[in-house]
Amino acid sequence: MPTSTIVSTAFHRHGRLAAKNLHIDELPLIVTPHPLNDLTPEQVKDLARACYPAIVRQLTGAAAQQKDDIIAFIHPNARSRPTGAQLTGAKS
Repeated sequence: MPTSTIVSTAFHRHGRLAAKNLHIDELPLIVTPHPLNDLTPEQVKDLARACYPAIVRQLTGAAAQQKDDIIAFIHPNARSRPTGAQLTGAKS
């Protein structure tokens, strides 16, 4: 039965170990940024939209499965952190 397993980066290693212990080492995982508990409902929806293509791939087998499908979602807290150039006052 097709499934889709989603873990955050903090639980990625645990997910891999659990899959190994269950003898399903090649279980495809969708890996999201961590933490999730401080996301607003709208940010959770944005993350879900980012995960959607990977979930569809896993459930339909429409494309080759990746062992780890890392979701390209920048955590909102990381978006507001200053870059190195901003910290040093460098101009671009």
